[in-house]
Amino acid sequence: MRQPGIVETGIGIFILVLLAGIAGWVYLAQSRFDPGYYSLALKNEDAGSGRKNFLPSPDSSPVPSYLPETLVPMGTAEEFDSQTLSDKIDGKAELYLSSGFVKLSTRRFASKTDPKSWLELFIYEMGDPNNAFSVYSTQKRKDAVPVDFLKTAYATEDALFFTNGAQYVEIVSASRDLAGDMASLAKSLVETNPQNVQPDAEASLFPPESLDESSVSLLMSDVFGFSGLDRVYTARYGAGNDQVTAFISRRANPEDAAALAAAYGRFLLENGGTEAGEISDAPDSSIYKVFDTFEVVFHKGIYFAGAHEADRIETAKEVAARIYRKLAAIP
Repeated sequence: MRQPGIVETGIGIFILVLLAGIAGWVYLAQSRFDPGYYSLALKNEDAGSGRKNFLPSPDSSPVPSYLPETLVPMGTAEEFDSQTLSDKIDGKAELYLSSGFVKLSTRRFASKTDPKSWLELFIYEMGDPNNAFSVYSTQKRKDAVPVDFLKTAYATEDALFFTNGAQYVEIVSASRDLAGDMASLAKSLVETNPQNVQPDAEASLFPPESLDESSVSLLMSDVFGFSGLDRVYTARYGAGNDQVTAFISRRANPEDAAALAAAYGRFLLENGGTEAGEISDAPDSSIYKVFDTFEVVFHKGIYFAGAHEADRIETAKEVAARIYRKLAAIP
């Protein structure tokens, strides 16, 4: 067999080196690939990076009636259903899906005077005001600042969140300079489509003394780790190390409320709890010590209520007793 000549060998080596170079270039390009760089949802980048923002062209479709004069559309609206929601908010979709989610509509808008400053509007149709309040309250941010145009609304440095009837709305900005535009957009949305129906009345049943009003939340399922407990309003009382979470849940009838109180009590006992008495002036109450915390559970009429994870039994009894008296006064 003829051995390859020097020329053939050289060509073969050259081809192998060329292929290796191409493979190395592809690997390097993939390792540096930044999908956000090519996205329409770019935020301003760190100074000195030298990379430019890529922004979509203004949209030629009709301007929404709710849009303030200071903003212009960027692209068309998008819609997502239960099958495609995770494509938009991967990692958070389950919270909405378990709370009655119907659909999500989103759209981006830019500042008329500075097109590089933009925001995105998210309108979640939740089917029911309580569902909307649930997703609003359970993911409320610690740096929340109340806003004055709606009771269920708050702002952060670069976003605004509120409910409007069965809608839960988020306005997220890519610039901290758009706070005024976000507020104008939110007010216009509510004025254009007024659905400001408040959630069920349980939230108003928490006695006001030492109540943290901003803490009122609605938990929809598996509340306190108990699969049989759903649609429970919670709120924090007290301050510092002497805090307790109070809870109230309206059930279909007094029998259901009593059965739920008994079932939750059994759940506590099965998970390390021990009986620790009752509230003297609340005959339908039970106190449980669960490791180092205390729970008070009672039913009154159609309501199941109590106090959760209190460090001091006195605090748990005091808060639960106040709620019991308020529920007892309901005609």
